[in-house]
Amino acid sequence: MSASTKELSLALSFGEQMYPLNSILNSVVVLVIASLYIIYRKIRPHRIPASLPGPRRYPIVGMMPYMVKHWEDWPGETVRLTKKYGRTWGGPMPSLPGMGGAVFFVTDEASTHHILSKNFDNYEKGDAFRHLYEELLGQGIFSSDGDLWRVHRKIISNMFSRNLLRKTSKVVV
Repeated sequence: MSASTKELSLALSFGEQMYPLNSILNSVVVLVIASLYIIYRKIRPHRIPASLPGPRRYPIVGMMPYMVKHWEDWPGETVRLTKKYGRTWGGPMPSLPGMGGAVFFVTDEASTHHILSKNFDNYEKGDAFRHLYEELLGQGIFSSDGDLWRVHRKIISNMFSRNLLRKTSKVVV
């Protein structure tokens, strides 16, 4: 078989034009690699310091396989991991809507007070979280940030004042 016959057999024709098959395959491979890279850049986990304890971390998926494996008893598993790793632990997660690229578990009272009360503006839920959970949670305290969150917090904190809780507990008892 001559070289020109071989070249013709590895070509595709679109109308009058002939295209070599290897250049089409190269183009497809380049497009697939570029697409995978763009997807990776969108979902890659945040970089978490190695000093933060937590379950084993994997490239791209972070600690998600561990969470999926223990999903049936995740509340009990978080208690076990808190006893194992201490009051603050976590790890990277894919940056999918609602996951944010990382997960942190904080059980220390001072740190929790810092996050929820003293320095709340530094810990935003973000647009992706609000968009994902807005239908379920509305625009209440669990899905809002900033000034709207402060308004909801003030309303709810008044509902849970010590005097009100004492009066309610007397009625319930």
